[in-house]
Amino acid sequence: MSEPLPKVLFTLNAPEDHLAPLRELAEVRILENGFSAASREVTLREIRDCTVVISQGELRVDKELLDAAPHLRMVANVAMGIDNLDLEELQKRNIIATNTPAAFAESTADLTMGLLLALTRRIAESDRFVRTGEWAGGMEPLRWEGMQIGGKTLGIIGYGRIAKLVEQRALAFGMKVIHTRSRVTGHENERTLDGLLGEADIVVVLVPLTKQTTHLINRDRLARMKPGALFINVARGKVMDETAVVEALQSGHLSGAAFDVFENEPVVNEALFPMDNVVLTPHIGGATREQRKAGRLEAAGEVARFLRGEKLVSQVC
Repeated sequence: MSEPLPKVLFTLNAPEDHLAPLRELAEVRILENGFSAASREVTLREIRDCTVVISQGELRVDKELLDAAPHLRMVANVAMGIDNLDLEELQKRNIIATNTPAAFAESTADLTMGLLLALTRRIAESDRFVRTGEWAGGMEPLRWEGMQIGGKTLGIIGYGRIAKLVEQRALAFGMKVIHTRSRVTGHENERTLDGLLGEADIVVVLVPLTKQTTHLINRDRLARMKPGALFINVARGKVMDETAVVEALQSGHLSGAAFDVFENEPVVNEALFPMDNVVLTPHIGGATREQRKAGRLEAAGEVARFLRGEKLVSQVC
């Protein structure tokens, strides 16, 4: 009698072909829950006999989950970030973890530019104006003046894959782009964080969430930004002190902001809701059909290599 196939749990309702590398290698269990990931309760129940779990990065992999999964040997994140993983606990139990470091870079860069344009040209605000029937007086040339981004300075905090792609897009719009780096290189467009904050018309934060970057954007750093600057966060919510950003918007020190991520998702500071100079999206940076599929195939490929005993490409612990 042949050995039973190892069980792989996927926490989202995804097409089976997105996990094609696992055919004939594993018994794949896909948890269907509409647009959302399976509940914590369901995941804890279904993971008990699984060797591998694949998640979109939404699954909190901690002691509770690992205690519920005595057979678990691998966690695969279909995400660039790994802040949902308790790496210390995983290492203690000799459980491998992987991510997909490049899978969503293009999508996130596109969204960053979309938020920048929506903010500077007041697209979301004017869309609401039309939909609510307020547009009754014909053309109002003075009402909808926004910011032309050509010639403006975009400051990117962090200079990884996504930042470089955002830079390419911004340069095509005629912007000047400056950035910070984790290591000083002397590049002509490199700045210290304080130098960037004081120079940029628009600041985008694109750093991973670590102990060092938690609340990187706080009251002190916001005060160092140019009066009237714009702030965009497509990194992780906890990189910013959301309350401090709200206060900077209320005072007028920031003239606008756009967020794809929030400090305590899915809870959002309600003071942001009535602000017309703020654009809000529900963590959709990587949410394109093409890159979601590519990311899942990449993660499934890593799991297949693990099951075959081959060297992994994107192991984080």
